[in-house]
Amino acid sequence: MLLVFRRHAARHRSRSLLLLLLFVSLSFIVFINILGLRHPVKENQSSAPPPAELMNPDSSGVELAIVLGKTKGENAEWAYDMFPEWTPFIYSVDNEPGYGLYVPNRGHEVMPYLTFIVDHYHKLPGIVAFMHGNNNQWHNEDISPNNDEVLHGLRLETVRRRGYVNLRCRTGPGCNPSSVLPHNPSDVDIERNDTRARFADIYATLFGLDDVKDVPPVIGGICCGQVVATRERILQRPLSDYERMRTWALSGSLPMNDYDVGWVFEKIWHVIFGEGPVSCISESKCLCDLYGKCGEPPTPREKVPVFHPVG
Repeated sequence: MLLVFRRHAARHRSRSLLLLLLFVSLSFIVFINILGLRHPVKENQSSAPPPAELMNPDSSGVELAIVLGKTKGENAEWAYDMFPEWTPFIYSVDNEPGYGLYVPNRGHEVMPYLTFIVDHYHKLPGIVAFMHGNNNQWHNEDISPNNDEVLHGLRLETVRRRGYVNLRCRTGPGCNPSSVLPHNPSDVDIERNDTRARFADIYATLFGLDDVKDVPPVIGGICCGQVVATRERILQRPLSDYERMRTWALSGSLPMNDYDVGWVFEKIWHVIFGEGPVSCISESKCLCDLYGKCGEPPTPREKVPVFHPVG
């Protein structure tokens, strides 16, 4: 009798455990579905082509513009939703059907940025935000993970006063305290034929310098290639400079790989747009001046891998 009772109790416990596991599994599935409905994920879905009025917008009379390049797998619909406050100029780098603007996929954001300037040099918008394709970007962590929210929070009066700003406020990587020493590459850089070992010559070519000795000894600027510049600041540099830079990125940089070309420009966007060789505003001042986050403690730091170019 005791043996029968123990067997019955064991079967009861097993059945109860199975029911509990089933309940937990169903609850988890329901939770995930609800979360998906509340926060639909679109970053890995290719966006639909832009509406007709945004296929190839006229920059004449535009005050605020967004310039970005997108691959086939990126979703740029967030930029459509910024219209009409911001007019987006969206360049497909994968020759996607339905897009009015196309550039070769070379140097990541380099070709869209420089092509827009070259093509619209004589009718530039008042303020141009040079952005990446997907809305979610890791390097906006102190402001918002989403590009549209970053632009909504940006103090345009600060942009107009300064002429140029980097949308990121954390100073690393890039400003700790510098990013590149063009005349003093490390032995490892030289041995590996790293881009840093050739940076002085590349810089001289891009900026049309006759003597490599005129290349600054130290270059430092906040990463990560999302910047805003005014019409006046862009026009401080002649059109021929932007044309030379674009030609180098497209063909003169060969056989450098795509990543290294983008890396080079990421280190010098601030110089291209009229800042000094080292442009490293403090994080607290950046957050206050650009986004009105004054006196707020910075968020906890996350370790972000810093990749060095090879090629």
